[in-house]
Amino acid sequence: MKMKNLLIAAVVVAALVPATAQAAPNKVRNRDGSVPPKWDLAKPAAEDHPDVAPPSAGGSGDGTNNIAFTYFDDGDIIVTQGTLTGHAGEWDSYYYNGSTYDNCVWSANTTPSNGVQREEPRKYRGYDEAYGLWVPSASTTKRTKARSYCRAQNGEPYNITSLKSDQAHWYCSKLCWSSYKYTAAIDLDGNGGTYVWPIDLVNDGQTAVFARGY
Repeated sequence: MKMKNLLIAAVVVAALVPATAQAAPNKVRNRDGSVPPKWDLAKPAAEDHPDVAPPSAGGSGDGTNNIAFTYFDDGDIIVTQGTLTGHAGEWDSYYYNGSTYDNCVWSANTTPSNGVQREEPRKYRGYDEAYGLWVPSASTTKRTKARSYCRAQNGEPYNITSLKSDQAHWYCSKLCWSSYKYTAAIDLDGNGGTYVWPIDLVNDGQTAVFARGY
């Protein structure tokens, strides 16, 4: 009887303690395979660029936008525009507790450390434009594997001229691209070039925009 009472008390206490984070609603396709309009917002006009390594790191922006992080799920990609090359990162819900100060976005950058690291969502509001991307053709399991791929590269060095085939050196958009290419065989490079810029992830027909900030 005492054990039963203890179990009941534990259940009651657990019910009263608020969760530290609320899982974002999963974005899913319709039964016919189409993407619901609310998860398929208009993309910006496709931008072309020479097939060369991005000329500079995404670094930090000098603008502002109002992108909301309410519906970001594991494996979703954030792309910003407004600097020479823009910036990109991949969402990890495990580290998100509802604050824009939570370090829950995997990316590769030169600051505050050099290499693959987690960044705060608020960083991505410091650019003129921001886009939340998801990959409708990828199952939730595949998106989670993409996220885990980013985790596995934590601390590896930054190199903006590294080739796509090099899985030991990184820049921001290459990390996001590789996470889907090497776990799900999904190539998100919009122009299929030697290098993948952040805007290529937006331009690719396999990504859909579900959040925007201007």
